[in-house]
Amino acid sequence: MITHILVEGDQLLTQDAVFGVKESLVKRFDRQTPGTPTPDGRTLTDVSWTRVRFDIVLRRA
Repeated sequence: MITHILVEGDQLLTQDAVFGVKESLVKRFDRQTPGTPTPDGRTLTDVSWTRVRFDIVLRRA
């Protein structure tokens, strides 16, 4: 089970001594401007936020 994803461009990616960095877990977070509706329909008029896509695929036993 994936417990976290990593931010593309993070300076500490090469220093993860515990788990190691898997390229498939490094994702680009796209900054959204204030006023852009969130996926749940809210409108954050005064703050920016980030969006990332991470698909979880389950394999049959």
